[in-house]
Amino acid sequence: MGLLAEADELQPPAWSRITTMQPIHLVVGSGPTGVSCAMALLARGCRVEMIDAGLDLEHAAAEKVSGLQTIAPASWTDEKTSFLRAKMDAGVDGIPLKLAYGSDYPYRLSRGATAVECHGADSKPSCAKGGLSNVWGSAVMPYRQADMDDWPVVTRDLSEHYRAVAKFMPVASIQDDLEREFPTYSEYERPLPPSQQAQAMVTDWGKRSDRIKAAGVTFGRSRLAVNATGFDKPGHCVKCGLCMYGCPYRLIWSSADAVEQLRDHPGFSYRPGLTVTAVSEMANEVQVEAQTETGEHLSIYGARVYLAAGVMATTAILLRSLNRYDQPVQMKDSQYFLLPMLRKRGISPFHRKDLHTLAQLFVEIQDGKVSPYTIHLQGYTYNELFEQPVAKMLGPLRAVFPSEAFFSRLFLFQGYLHSRHSRPVSLALHKSSEGEVLRVTGEESPEVNAILRKVVRKLAGLHGPLGALPLAPLMRPGVPGRGFHSGGVFPMSDHPSPNESDIYGRPAGLQRVHAVDSTVMSSIAATTVTFTAMANAHRIGTLAPALEG
Repeated sequence: MGLLAEADELQPPAWSRITTMQPIHLVVGSGPTGVSCAMALLARGCRVEMIDAGLDLEHAAAEKVSGLQTIAPASWTDEKTSFLRAKMDAGVDGIPLKLAYGSDYPYRLSRGATAVECHGADSKPSCAKGGLSNVWGSAVMPYRQADMDDWPVVTRDLSEHYRAVAKFMPVASIQDDLEREFPTYSEYERPLPPSQQAQAMVTDWGKRSDRIKAAGVTFGRSRLAVNATGFDKPGHCVKCGLCMYGCPYRLIWSSADAVEQLRDHPGFSYRPGLTVTAVSEMANEVQVEAQTETGEHLSIYGARVYLAAGVMATTAILLRSLNRYDQPVQMKDSQYFLLPMLRKRGISPFHRKDLHTLAQLFVEIQDGKVSPYTIHLQGYTYNELFEQPVAKMLGPLRAVFPSEAFFSRLFLFQGYLHSRHSRPVSLALHKSSEGEVLRVTGEESPEVNAILRKVVRKLAGLHGPLGALPLAPLMRPGVPGRGFHSGGVFPMSDHPSPNESDIYGRPAGLQRVHAVDSTVMSSIAATTVTFTAMANAHRIGTLAPALEG
């Protein structure tokens, strides 16, 4: 069972005996929440059928990745890895579109999928096997209670489910000062080695930690869903610096890997090549309408259905099923921004290789004068993609620019705000003679800019203890949806209105249809969305089979 059988570390769920007489529970989508919900259902003894469009990496690219795994990393020449870099570039606003092994397959629409049209926003659905976990940054952080004060469930309700997720999703982490407010929910440590820059920064901050903490700032090493030890993989992390393009050893966790592991379970079946368009309820079962790759329409029946297709697709399925065309609904988004910081002292000598290029540091700002909610920052050290925007900005001056000194001091922080302080987004499903489209419209909010200015002033005021200065003119706020930390279209509530769901993710009026991805999260905190979405999906998958009706 791969990672599910790793001795003394990741333990498999306690699978229950499956009988052929049990009803089938249908899970729509193979992303992290779909896998998490399926794990919970199987642990309850349910039979699970996962319905998925299941687009995958092209065979030619997959062969090239496999080819890298068969040779020593020292032989990974630029020529052999050029297919990874060929279509990726970066600008001052970041990476326009993060690819997976040089492919855009995670963002392609399958036949029957709803098109998404963005206005003042930037969000994409995924029809890929594994969803957006094929291209995510793998950062993992739970929510703290103060950041989910509008949820009908509390962190205590999620804690056992965070732990359950951490048993099948590897998390490279250590327990440090972040642990008190943001538990790892894991009993073991297996961190990725930090870069020289990150280690120097953590060492400096550790010497002044009392001053930094007194200012309402907590820091620590990043927590990443990475199989750092390489268990059941062709190799372990060799610090090749290719993380942003796709790990050649596939050590960055993707739920696509978990689907393959689940296929060994007698109670689980996987049906790719099917795009779900609508769901409906009957007296004792649900009907799922799907379209095949050849355009054939078919119906699939089960006891319950759990929608885990991602916020865009799940919303489109629900709006279509409820016949709510041309009726805008609100989506919550965690405002994304990029903020470069320059460390006062560089690293000498500065090495561009022998490092991983995922997030190295986490910084949490908890200062009521800035925001009543946590502001989350992920710190990245040198990455070869840093050089592209700098070269473009300098033009001919790059020939005389002290690049070694600059890049040895540069940190790029990727930040997020709570959805209460982020730009509002509306979604509406429209039908025309040309087909259906989900229109995503972002709106402006003066509050966002005000909060971001406070963040910069906060960090600038701590330049002494932090030993680094924010480059405020280079801050780049993203448009709504750009950070892919979105949800809350049908938020959970104790007393759901027509635009809300109950604590089991059932939109008002529905009994056997559960949305289990971020679509039903009551708000989106600044800390990373996937871990909490998975824990909530696991919670719903654990509790839903016992419901009547």
